Amino acid sequence: MKKKKKTNAGSGGPGWLCTFNDLVTLLMVFFVLIFTMSSVDIKKLKDVQQSLQSGLGVLKEGQKVSVGVIDPQSPSEVKSVTTQEEIVEDVPDNILDIIKVFDSEPEITAIYMEKGVLITLSSTILFQFGSADINPESFSVLDKIAAVIRKMSEFVRVEGHTDNVPVVHSRRFPSNWELSIKRAVNVVKYFVKVGKISPQRLSAAGYGESKPLFPNDTQEHRAQNRRVEILLEMED
Repeated sequence: MKKKKKTNAGSGGPGWLCTFNDLVTLLMVFFVLIFTMSSVDIKKLKDVQQSLQSGLGVLKEGQKVSVGVIDPQSPSEVKSVTTQEEIVEDVPDNILDIIKVFDSEPEITAIYMEKGVLITLSSTILFQFGSADINPESFSVLDKIAAVIRKMSEFVRVEGHTDNVPVVHSRRFPSNWELSIKRAVNVVKYFVKVGKISPQRLSAAGYGESKPLFPNDTQEHRAQNRRVEILLEMED
């Protein structure tokens, strides 16, 4: 009976060949990595590193970052993030002239907004304290605004505002809310009767003390909260 010959596991080739192949493969990978790293943009790599460090809150030695609490902004403040110079560049010259005219008047401010021009008049110009009857002295100011409305504005919204001092209770004005509404309505009526503006272009609203510009903690702040705001929505 013939005996079978034993075969070695490595009979396919010399045993050192596997080790040599592994070494060549590792060398190839090593040189490929070296070539790849040599072609990396160092500036971009540093920018990525700095962004990652700042995002994780990791800073180099000798550097520090200031930490503070930021008050939440109202929607109107958030909306006007652009600088005044950038806003002025987009404002037509005729609107800038209007703003300068009204802004030069005492106790009157005019600002450009996304919807148009907002003219704010102190209540002392238009009304006596606790009254909704328009002062005759303010007719000239309302006439100027009416002329602008006829020429440029498409829609106008008149808003009345008061401070938090309660009015003397009466049938006519039970609260500041009724007083603010009546004042806005009287301004709208003046624009219709004297300014010859179509009622379809006008609207009135009263907010009482619900939308103050300043806290009602001083006499000056309360005086600034008593106001009438006229929003001129431009045709363009």
